[in-house]
Amino acid sequence: MARLYEYFAAGHWDEAEAGARQRLAHWPEEIPTRLVLALALSARRRPDEALPHFEWLASVQPEEPAHWVNLGHCLCELDRAVDALAPLERAERLGARDEAFLLAMVRALLAHQRVASARPLAEALVRRAPDDPEAVLLYVRTLLANEEPELAAEAMAAFSGRPLDPEPALEAGHLLLEIGLYEDALARFREAAAANPEQVEARLGIASALERLNRVDEAVAVFATVAGVAEGEGRIAELALELDAQLAARRGEHGRAIAGYRRLCARSRDLAARGDLHLKLARSLAEAGRAEEAIAEAGEGHRLKLARVRAAHAGMPPGERLLAVLDEPVPPVGRFHDAGPVGAPPDPVFVVGFPRSGTTLLEQLLDAHEALASFDEQPFLHRLVTELERGGVPYPAALAGLDRALAGRLRGRYFTEVGRKLGEAGGRRAVDKNPLNLVRLPLVAALFPQAHVILALRHPCDVVLSCFMQNFRSPAFAVTFATLESTAAMYAKVMAHWQRNATALGLPVHLLRYEALVADVAGEGRRLFDFLGLPWDDSLLAFTERARAKGAISTPSYAQVVQPVNRRAVGRWQAYRTAFESSGALRLLGPWIEAFGYEA
Repeated sequence: MARLYEYFAAGHWDEAEAGARQRLAHWPEEIPTRLVLALALSARRRPDEALPHFEWLASVQPEEPAHWVNLGHCLCELDRAVDALAPLERAERLGARDEAFLLAMVRALLAHQRVASARPLAEALVRRAPDDPEAVLLYVRTLLANEEPELAAEAMAAFSGRPLDPEPALEAGHLLLEIGLYEDALARFREAAAANPEQVEARLGIASALERLNRVDEAVAVFATVAGVAEGEGRIAELALELDAQLAARRGEHGRAIAGYRRLCARSRDLAARGDLHLKLARSLAEAGRAEEAIAEAGEGHRLKLARVRAAHAGMPPGERLLAVLDEPVPPVGRFHDAGPVGAPPDPVFVVGFPRSGTTLLEQLLDAHEALASFDEQPFLHRLVTELERGGVPYPAALAGLDRALAGRLRGRYFTEVGRKLGEAGGRRAVDKNPLNLVRLPLVAALFPQAHVILALRHPCDVVLSCFMQNFRSPAFAVTFATLESTAAMYAKVMAHWQRNATALGLPVHLLRYEALVADVAGEGRRLFDFLGLPWDDSLLAFTERARAKGAISTPSYAQVVQPVNRRAVGRWQAYRTAFESSGALRLLGPWIEAFGYEA
């Protein structure tokens, strides 16, 4: 028996298995030998063979918590994490608290969509095993399930540049895709493929990352080597089927995309995944001109997403209370601007607007100018507001009396974070494109009074329709974009807030309409750069080609902004007029349609 333990402890799984089977041939009920056999089979990634042994051990020694933990872990390895919860709860009652228990329990809770319960256990796990890839990656998975992508990105940074074995490298690749770090995801999938060139999942991951980086031809070529697996069953088949549908949509083959997404919606068991799939299906239906079906599928997608968010954030207020802050009066704001030493960065250009108003298209035009540098959409201003409130400075009420030293520290932190994204900017002025910074204008006025603000406008109905069709990660958006009517209500609240603040704060603002930009890029571009005090050059008209070369664009419009400028999205809402009228959305948007000079 001692020799079996030595084999197992040394990682000699084959010898441990062979020796255990020999002993069990003579003593079939010898518990230690059965345990070594089960563990050796599990270590060799044969959980289907290990399962009956773990079940037998739990039945003959039901008071031993380790048996129930092993059984739960084995069920997780068999993709039966839902079934793992009961044995793991039994183990918990018997006192199990070790890392193996935490690892399996978090998986089981996530499978049951019990994200709020999983999070503290995942935190405890990563505190105990901060260098264990499996523990950290599960923690990141939990953060993403809890709609916390920023914390997830910070946790993933622990593995930056660190080699991983093939399985954790695959998991890291999938997580990085969800976070939006597409180049990093591609590197991890390639790392896994290098270890095993025949690894189908690695090649699927490579193709998915390439598609998201707008390298579609390369993605198609890689996917062609494994496309047949989409006709099978199981998780790998679902990954392949989703990628096939996504690539079909990119090629304009919407019938194929619709069929693929419908199959996936029927097969997927994960609430969050199903919500996203219904929204992808809705967008393909919309492209195919099937408006009524598109609205229905988008509604189902948002219903599933809202259920997921409510489960993870039980205390989240309803939509009207989430938006209550937008009704507050405009605060008096002090101006804190110190140009600082020669060479200090100039105040940024802030591109704002309601989401889906054309801000990404506008950002790519600005970024093409040699004097400007943009970065992926970041919550830098939101973090400054959070820092103020944590320090006991209520926002926005206290901005009038903001301490000059504190204001300087906040400016410094902002430019430090911008520097991390831009690297060596070479004196270029930062372009901060975060649409909903339009509700943080008091902070802009207080800290960056030399800033320029560009408001992207688009027909309110086109904006609301596009938002309703998207899967935004923000938990608050899951509430406020739950229906066409609630999306319109948010638009009305946000734009009323913008109007009050923009008038009172007196920041220089340039209004740019999406419809005007796509109709006359050169004319609108000249007026835009005149506002910024920068020269126009006709070479800027090739900005979509430059965006294509950049690759990673972390917004829902990543596939659209690399296409030549066109008017296809103008007036799209008209096909959905019945839905706008019956839901009450058109009534809510009417005043803003009139205020901005559009037609209903």
